[in-house]
Amino acid sequence: MIPSLRRAMRPWQILHRQPYPPSTVISPRVDASSPLEEENTPYYSPKHFYPARIGEVLDQRYQLATKLGHGSGSTVWLARDLSRWRWMQERYVAIKIKSNNQRSRPEDAEGERSILQRITTTNPKHDGWHYVRKLLDSFEVTGISGEHTCLVFQPLREPLWMFCLRYPDEVIPFDMIKLMLRMLLPALDYLHSECNIIHADLKLDNIMIRLEDPAILDEDARDAYANPLPEKHCDDGRIIYLSRNNWGPPRGVTGYVCIHDFDSAVDGNMPHYGSIQAEVYRAPEVILEADFSYAADIWSLGALLWNLLEGTRLFKAIDPHITGEYDDANHLAYITALLGVPPKELLEKGRKTSLLYDGNGVLKGPKPIPTDFSFDHVITNISGEEKQMFIKFVKRMLQWRPEDRSTAAELLKDPWLYDNFPQD
Repeated sequence: MIPSLRRAMRPWQILHRQPYPPSTVISPRVDASSPLEEENTPYYSPKHFYPARIGEVLDQRYQLATKLGHGSGSTVWLARDLSRWRWMQERYVAIKIKSNNQRSRPEDAEGERSILQRITTTNPKHDGWHYVRKLLDSFEVTGISGEHTCLVFQPLREPLWMFCLRYPDEVIPFDMIKLMLRMLLPALDYLHSECNIIHADLKLDNIMIRLEDPAILDEDARDAYANPLPEKHCDDGRIIYLSRNNWGPPRGVTGYVCIHDFDSAVDGNMPHYGSIQAEVYRAPEVILEADFSYAADIWSLGALLWNLLEGTRLFKAIDPHITGEYDDANHLAYITALLGVPPKELLEKGRKTSLLYDGNGVLKGPKPIPTDFSFDHVITNISGEEKQMFIKFVKRMLQWRPEDRSTAAELLKDPWLYDNFPQD
């Protein structure tokens, strides 16, 4: 809503929902000497993160009710929308408050906002439009070191990694995986073919499950008001809150997914270089620093399917959470075991190729190619014809050359997504 219209409506605000008064319950305290939540992220700075407080009203409209989470450059909050008439049902939104440090500069936030506006408005008639997160509103708030961009969204239930934890061995049923792919592929097709946007950071954290019952939001907000979680009170007056982001087992049918977090997204109409994507989902052209485009998203989606099918990561041997650090050459060795030697033309495009390969296209250093790493070996939870059909499907996504990977629209026609196969 434009500011002039907001000002014109102020006399009517008495008919709107009013902010809750501050809770009289004294919350437990957390040790002030220990880093908490966003303080543990590598780019945290108290100067550049907005010191939001529960109960605070932002933009004369949104009252912060609970903290939903945080990232390396933002915090996310559940908020009441006070613009609702008193006789209407409560409406809640999720607000992402961006930091304003050098890594998350105002122009970067503007870039994310611009991309979100493009996603929201380009073509609502496209099937994939329903499976990407849209921007409801945006505004600025002033912190101690300048302006912070705030992005307003519909609240969602939980990231896909948390949803996986609700199943034995963190493995989602096959029919549900296929259903999710029939949402994720239209979403990627919408981003790529309609919006000309590369997500550039597709992973389980950035795929969310939709909320099955909006009443959960009001219950959570009221519980936070009556039973606040422990807080960290800092010497400079800041309060660091614990996130309330687990709303328990689903109350009904869920599994509907939504791609979100376009903080790293870029325009697909121009060539791009540099490190994007989480390491274990990183495409070969990204590792080599050849130019990347939409096909990098396709690679990431193919790689993360192992999280859903097997409850593990395809390239777990290079996962820095397991190995202690990430290594480009080791990653390339495992890709080679899976796909064979890299094409010469891809190596010629890479800015880092000379650091990783010798003149004959052989990996440098003591990085032997694994001998027991293959599609057949790393797929254990499906068998028979379904396994072979899945391998054919995923091989269309995991190819050395970006131009050899199928598009999202092409993958959506794959028979594996629609057939049911008996298990051996």
